[in-house]
Amino acid sequence: MSAPLTLYGVPASYFSGKARAYLRKQGIAFEEYSSAHPGYGERIFPAIGRFVLPVLETPDGTIVQDSDDIIGWLETHATPRLSCHPPGPVQRVLSHFFNLAGSEGLIRMAMHYRWSYLDRQDPFIAAGFIHGIAPESPADEADALARPMMGKLSGYLGILGVNPDSIEHIEASYHRLLDAFQAHLAHHPCLFGAWPSLGDYGLYGPLFAHLGRDPVPAFEMKQRAPRVFRWTERVGAPNLDILEYPSYPHHGFLPDDAVPDTLLAIGQVLAGELLPEITDQVDAFNRWASEQTGGAGSRLLDKPHKRAVGTTTARCYGIDFTSGVSPYRVYLLQRLRDALAALDDGPRQRAAGWFEAAGLTPLFDAKIDRRIARKGNVEVWESD
Repeated sequence: MSAPLTLYGVPASYFSGKARAYLRKQGIAFEEYSSAHPGYGERIFPAIGRFVLPVLETPDGTIVQDSDDIIGWLETHATPRLSCHPPGPVQRVLSHFFNLAGSEGLIRMAMHYRWSYLDRQDPFIAAGFIHGIAPESPADEADALARPMMGKLSGYLGILGVNPDSIEHIEASYHRLLDAFQAHLAHHPCLFGAWPSLGDYGLYGPLFAHLGRDPVPAFEMKQRAPRVFRWTERVGAPNLDILEYPSYPHHGFLPDDAVPDTLLAIGQVLAGELLPEITDQVDAFNRWASEQTGGAGSRLLDKPHKRAVGTTTARCYGIDFTSGVSPYRVYLLQRLRDALAALDDGPRQRAAGWFEAAGLTPLFDAKIDRRIARKGNVEVWESD
């Protein structure tokens, strides 16, 4: 590409980090601006219809919103150094799983640590929001402008399942995740070798922007799992950045569709974050979808800013809570299901064995009654 791309994002954004890391690692030229840049208000917001990050804008005016859509667009339209999709079929399936788990399963954990400990990290969190709202305004004015958005996002804790009964479970899960990932990174720089997969980028969103930057969880990460913190630096670096692994092969993914045994413990932790909540939400989505009459290509939601089709009772850590039913979450699960469906019998049996050992068989068996696509930066029905 002759002219650089433009990424609209901010350092504190969960999903901006995912897109930014991919661009850096692939050596793709880009400029980054926050949502306070005039271009966002002049071109991006009118085209998207809602305030959201990240957004990629190309020199010809193409606008791509959503970190997965951005990575998908770059995989086919840019010139990446090496695809983020591993060549091994089981590796590809598990990469989709870790992307789903990072993009959706760790939101509760990330949001808990950001907002439940606001009294211990308020200046840092506020500064992150000011970057995207009013970075050049006087300090008092900028802070006042940032507070409403901070209040809005902290108000989502309940619908994410963060409550007095769940907090101890969330924090214990964070510690187990750090321990399991630390053990894996003692042997491998990334999930499937020296090069980040889509799954690495999915996990990077929460483990960098929230848990690796916000002072309270970042301190725990650095003290308990320093290799995990180094992994956040590695995934976001423009080179391999695997100096701790001098004898490790300095190229892409592990050969022969190898899946490190150490990934299983990470999968087991993530199973506790995803299940049965996500299958509860899929069941609710299927009930809602059965009543919809829109045809192929029609939007699932009538307004761009809406992100849920309703609520349902979901369960996590054995605790019931009222959860939003997100079509986008179902869409990412559908992508995992598509990768599973593409497997031949041998790899499919290997993948099934891994999902069973991780306690994730319900994901392997999940059924989505009506397919979703992404078009025009929103979810639409793929078929009638």
